[in-house]
Amino acid sequence: MPNPAGAFSHNSRAARASRESALPPVIPAHHRPRLGIAFSGGAARGLAHIGVIQVLEEHGFTCDVVSGSSMGAYIGALWCAGLDGYALEREAHAVSHWRVLAQFMDPVFPPRRGFVRGDQIRRRLCDTIHAATFEELRTPLLVTATNLDTLSGALFTTGDVAQAVLASCAIPGICEPVEIDGSRYTDGAVTEPVPVAPLLDRGVDAVIAVDVMPPPSFQRYLHEHERAEAAAARDSLVERLQQRLNYFARGNILDTLYRSLGAAQMILAETACAQADVVIRPLCCDASWYEFHRPEKYIALGRAAAVTQLPRLRALLAAKEVA
Repeated sequence: MPNPAGAFSHNSRAARASRESALPPVIPAHHRPRLGIAFSGGAARGLAHIGVIQVLEEHGFTCDVVSGSSMGAYIGALWCAGLDGYALEREAHAVSHWRVLAQFMDPVFPPRRGFVRGDQIRRRLCDTIHAATFEELRTPLLVTATNLDTLSGALFTTGDVAQAVLASCAIPGICEPVEIDGSRYTDGAVTEPVPVAPLLDRGVDAVIAVDVMPPPSFQRYLHEHERAEAAAARDSLVERLQQRLNYFARGNILDTLYRSLGAAQMILAETACAQADVVIRPLCCDASWYEFHRPEKYIALGRAAAVTQLPRLRALLAAKEVA
């Protein structure tokens, strides 16, 4: 994969880790409790999961089971296949250029079931994880999706990883539903935005939830911030062009659809996070769900949020130490 010049030197990694903390793992491996991590959906905001992964790796935390919805499923699949946090960062940068992003937008004509087919996304994931099945992953992975035929949540743990992840990432109204074994599936975040419950069902000793979707309290604050920004930009030429030409622009059809889904997801996410032992929330006021061209912004956000939770993580694992 391409490596932007000077971006990921060994010295910079070591310096960044030492600035945050350099403590060894708190629990010997043979006493360590089983740890599960749940990665939320959130589209481009889900790139923050990479920053969380980097901090966990640098500080000796090992996850035994990973669950993911939507973008969280994509990041989780790469991690479980063996890519470490810095390989994930390189992959995020490799696909951040507009020419690569444009390739992922394989359009559907006529767009009866969605605007994007998703074949290029699946192909990219297959190439990166070498077309792995769930059974071939280094770490167990649980991928959530939503069954459109039964209107219920679904959990994939066997078979083709890339196909399951594509189903989990299929944003309703934007991406075509994905057919698997005769059933149609769409975005896992519709029914399980932060998949904590599947980890609890697997009997892990502790659960970390990484939720990049704003909770209701933050959303109200965010709304005031967005109103102020919109008022300041209302008369700019760029803003007027955005509103006329960009379907993803604030208030336009795809943005409205995504926000509408988010309204229900916030409540489900809050319920799920209440069941986790530690919740990491990489949030900021200027986060946009389609900003895949700015991975460094969200990776840094994930790192910062994870660092603030290191004391709680160490205390949690110490309290749950297995005799």
